[in-house]
Amino acid sequence: MKRANELIKNFFVYGFAEFISKIIPFLCLPIITRLMPDTAAFGVYNMFTIVLGLGITFVVLNINTVIFREYFDDKKGDVDISDSRFRYNVTTTAQKIVFLNSIVFSLILIIFSRFFSELFFNDALYRNVVIFSGIAVFLTSNSYIIECPTKLQNQRLTFVFSKLLGSIGYYLVLLLFIYLGFTYYSIIYTSIFTTILLIIYFWKKNKDFFLFGRFDRVIAKKMLTLGISLLPASIMYWIYSGISTIMISKFLDLSELGIYSFGLKIARIGYIFTNVLMGGLNHFIFSSMQDHDYPKVMGTLWELMFVFTTVCYLILFVFKDFIFYTFFSGDYLLGIEVFPFLLIVPFTSLLRYILFTQFTVIKKPIYNFVFICIECLCLLFLCYILISFKGIVGVAIANVFASFVALFILIFVVKKKKLVLFSKNINILITAFVFLFVFIIFFSGLVESYTSIFCYLVIVSSLYFRKAISYVKSIKK
Repeated sequence: MKRANELIKNFFVYGFAEFISKIIPFLCLPIITRLMPDTAAFGVYNMFTIVLGLGITFVVLNINTVIFREYFDDKKGDVDISDSRFRYNVTTTAQKIVFLNSIVFSLILIIFSRFFSELFFNDALYRNVVIFSGIAVFLTSNSYIIECPTKLQNQRLTFVFSKLLGSIGYYLVLLLFIYLGFTYYSIIYTSIFTTILLIIYFWKKNKDFFLFGRFDRVIAKKMLTLGISLLPASIMYWIYSGISTIMISKFLDLSELGIYSFGLKIARIGYIFTNVLMGGLNHFIFSSMQDHDYPKVMGTLWELMFVFTTVCYLILFVFKDFIFYTFFSGDYLLGIEVFPFLLIVPFTSLLRYILFTQFTVIKKPIYNFVFICIECLCLLFLCYILISFKGIVGVAIANVFASFVALFILIFVVKKKKLVLFSKNINILITAFVFLFVFIIFFSGLVESYTSIFCYLVIVSSLYFRKAISYVKSIKK
């Protein structure tokens, strides 16, 4: 019970910053869509983020993650890691590596902008977007490192403030640029502008970590060795996140890509829930991994997260018509066609993440890479087949099936290796939800959907009502 209370506290502490940074974009979307009625703008911006993500993957090289291990590693021999000079050397070395990489990669994007424009957009007309992507790669990559000392010192209030400030500032500037008539460039300009503001903010707070240290070749070698070893998995994550967008840009037009991108953006409301939970899960999963009943605890945790995510999905599914027809108009309403499919992806991502961490616990992250490869290949194959028959809806369906296939294989492997011990309820839950999902998406009308959702909630309640009551009673005691 103590561990359960700790987990709930972590959800509130770590989740608040994620929540406020994610909710503001959704509150501003109705205004943005009315000021910018052309859906192609969202398609262009989505491609901008794909190019940006590719650049960050190769520039940062996971240094923003590796820096934590080097900073806190207590196996340094004669080196006193409490010495501020050593820690300044760690942060300074990381910053210089990323700074040099960002200059090289940004120049490549800018110099060969015509080539990359034809590669990603099938048209050289968008070379300016690639150039701005190069600028954004330089700024965003360096911002990741400059904000690291704040995380290293666990300054939570500073992070909450920065996320709130960044989100509010971003959308105020964005609305101004759209009002001035910059179309899709307004989103790109705003992204670059707010990144500059965040760099200035964190530089003022953390500049000592980069000015008082020196570049250390030994530290650099360790960081690059570990960072590059994680690069294949990062590349596969980028491929997975970009396959759908690239396939649509190749086989369909920008307006359809815009509709898909808008539906995807609305579907990412699911990440508001999952990111809040992930913030609290990290500490709980790794701090309790030495417990004797750890596999059983993880099984119970996964089941509870399955119930939570599926119920959240069904609530949002019920209100999909209200969300779209109340707040949006024009071609943006077509996003409702892909929304129910794409909405499930954030929730399955959380469920996969919990199981992925078990391979990290046993120090075999290669399994994570293998599963990402399987999911990418499955998604690529399904996208290629379905896009010719169903267009953007086919791409959305491909995302769902690839996500389910990867999740089911992952469940089978962790059960086989006894990394997670599930109860018998899990088979009933998964079977019930899969049948429900297929039924409400493909075969049912409004009344049938609501009836089947009610039946699923009854099943969930009957399985977990007693556990919930006993937990409430223990809290009161």
